[in-house]
Amino acid sequence: MFSKVIRKKVFADSEEGYFSYIELEGLDKSEPLVFFHATGLNCETYLDLLEKIYLMLDSKKTIIALDQRGHGKTTLAADPDRLKSWDQYAVDADVFLRTMNISSAIFFGHSMGSIVASEVIKRGDFKVSHLIMLDPVLFYDPYTAIFSEIKNKFILLRSNDKVVGAAKRRDKFESFEQATMHYEGRSMFKTWPLESLKNYLAGGLSEEDSGLKLSCSPTWESKTFETVSFNTYRTLNCLNLPTLILRAEHFSTFSSKGMKYLSKKNNFEVIEVEGSHFFPIENSKKTSNLIQKFISQTND
Repeated sequence: MFSKVIRKKVFADSEEGYFSYIELEGLDKSEPLVFFHATGLNCETYLDLLEKIYLMLDSKKTIIALDQRGHGKTTLAADPDRLKSWDQYAVDADVFLRTMNISSAIFFGHSMGSIVASEVIKRGDFKVSHLIMLDPVLFYDPYTAIFSEIKNKFILLRSNDKVVGAAKRRDKFESFEQATMHYEGRSMFKTWPLESLKNYLAGGLSEEDSGLKLSCSPTWESKTFETVSFNTYRTLNCLNLPTLILRAEHFSTFSSKGMKYLSKKNNFEVIEVEGSHFFPIENSKKTSNLIQKFISQTND
């Protein structure tokens, strides 16, 4: 692990358990970059990207990456039956930021994480100067949202590949090596660098009995996919800050029509990046370059 990366935790006042997060401490702590990961992953998965951004910003900015509820090393209760929408993650983010005494920040997130970040901004309780959304699960207008929600409900009746796949994911292993061998080159991990897969497992496996278990349970991951937010177009209308959206060239969760639509808005910059939905992991160099450029230009 990069020597500047420190694993920390902070307890939530309202319930048992704690938020776990990693921090790359910069010279300036007044406006940290706060990162929110995608469904089923954890903050350590993105270490390569976070380290590159940190170095490209000349170690001046502090970066904080949170393990969200039910993911990674965070120990807050994660009961799938109580998860009704992604609003839960936004509420958690609000609690985390307040507990950390963070009032001013730059937000960035991947997939579900970028939606959580935008929802926190919409609530208006924090001063956020920039938002960076990495292949967000974004429905850009009410018509797209309504159609997608109806389609999703129909698919759920028949079985949604992501929901079913997550629910069936193997989550118990005898050793770290066995887990690595099981996932390497398989399914969504097929295009990942081996080091990123190992980071994902290091941040996502916990000891149980005589073996290891994924801390993000298959049922929690499945329920998160199932409760996707469709009202993101309302959140978009509330975003008046400089916003960068990076869209995956292949298998994106953000449509090409949405890309064209938002490119016309003054405060949005939309760029397509080579790679799949996991380009922040597959193509961390290009991703970090674009993020650094965006932050530096809009700060001038």
